[in-house]
Amino acid sequence: MHGTVSLTRAAELLTEAGDPVTRSTLSRYVKQHGDALAPSTVGRETVVDYEDLAAHRAENIRLAAKPAPTQKADSSRSEEAAGNLRAQRRLRELELGEREGHLTLRREVEEAAVVAVSSLRNAFSLAVADTSEAIAATVGVEARLIRPHLRAFERKGLEAFIRNLIDHGLLTEAEAAAAE
Repeated sequence: MHGTVSLTRAAELLTEAGDPVTRSTLSRYVKQHGDALAPSTVGRETVVDYEDLAAHRAENIRLAAKPAPTQKADSSRSEEAAGNLRAQRRLRELELGEREGHLTLRREVEEAAVVAVSSLRNAFSLAVADTSEAIAATVGVEARLIRPHLRAFERKGLEAFIRNLIDHGLLTEAEAAAAE
C-alpha cells in the first residue's frame, strides 16, 4: 500500500496507525534492525519498505494499552461539573454582594475616574505655583524659571495616570479629553 518511504514519512504513518514514534527513534530502530529491514539510501534520505517496518515493529514493540474512552468522558464530565459549581458559586457571591451593597456600578467607577483626573489636575496646578515659589527661594532663582519644569512634570504625571486608567478600562479617550 505505501511501499518504500522515507523515515520521516514512516514515522508519520506509524504514528497515525497507533504506534507513536519520532523520526529520531525510528532512525535508531532501523539502524539496530537493519539486517531485517534492509534500509537503503536515496540521496540524503534513508528509505525503508513501510509494510516490512510496520510488521517488524508489530512483532518487536509492545504498544501501551490506550485508556478507555469512557475515562476521558468521565473526567471531562467531572471537569464540567466542577466548572458549573464554580460558576454557580460566583453568581451567588455576586448576588450577595449586590444585596449587601458591596458592589459598585461600572458607570459610577467611570464617573469617579473622570472626577479623579480633574481633581488631580487641579491639585497639581495649585502645587506648581506653591512649589515653584519654595524652590526659587531655596535655590535663589526666579520662580518663573522653575514653573515650566514643574508643569512638564505635572503633564507627564497626568498623562501616565490617564493612560493607566484607559489601559484598565476605567476611562475612555473621550472622557479623558473631557476631563481636561
